[in-house]
Amino acid sequence: MTGALVEPLTASPLRSLLRLRLGSRVDRALVFLATGEEPRVERPRHDETCPYRSPSLTMVWRRAFDRAYWVSLVDHDAVVDLHDHRADTWHGGTTRVSATWWVSDPALVARERLPVGDVPSWIAHDAARRSVRADMAPMEFQVPEVGVSYRIGRSLPSSVPEPSQTADMPFVWGDERRAAYRFYREAVAQGPYSLAGLWLLHHPDQAREVLDWTVQNRTLLSDQAEWERSLVALLQGLGAEDRGFIGVKLAELLSSMGIPQADETLRRVESAHRRAGRRAASP
Repeated sequence: MTGALVEPLTASPLRSLLRLRLGSRVDRALVFLATGEEPRVERPRHDETCPYRSPSLTMVWRRAFDRAYWVSLVDHDAVVDLHDHRADTWHGGTTRVSATWWVSDPALVARERLPVGDVPSWIAHDAARRSVRADMAPMEFQVPEVGVSYRIGRSLPSSVPEPSQTADMPFVWGDERRAAYRFYREAVAQGPYSLAGLWLLHHPDQAREVLDWTVQNRTLLSDQAEWERSLVALLQGLGAEDRGFIGVKLAELLSSMGIPQADETLRRVESAHRRAGRRAASP
């Protein structure tokens, strides 16, 4: 994703959903919206805080939604001026503080298409109505109107400028450091393969050491076991309709690859899927 909070889904919805469920990315959620229907949200695995139900594979395959969006879940930094309303302050005043904020309601953020640049103003508004002070850090607060949460940090000199509204890194960084950070963050996210390649790029004379390391740590470079566990967990959680759907799509994939027996398998699976659908629809 870019620096935007919300981006329309441009790839296959079904493939995007499966990749999110089976993958290890934790920096974004997939939101499906339909007029008059409850939003469906797929967040990274092991996240138990999402109040929305996950979409079913069948719903996504049938495109039973109007819009789909990626929503960023990374932490952002901001500078906020807190109004001081304490009784011992003669004329009031402001205290400039750092703040960290993140998306806590992906569906609301997607529905409102919330721009990054609007969030600091919402934080200042929410902090003012709650009478938040700099000495209340590190308490967390939620802005219910826009679906973000924030935490007040340390006090800053009044001369500190506000960060770029499109940045998701500390505002004191320059463009070159931001680009380097994004590059290395992506390299780390891709796992040991990427890091080993990056090391060889800078130290080509150490190829033998890297080879020895890969042999000794081959399990780290193989995600087969984790992928299999994830797939098993996914299939166990599916209903009969979704399992039938997966069977059809798998048979179609094998057929497209030219597997000789795939066409016959596809006919059998589709027939079984239709019979299961008729049984489910009968009173």
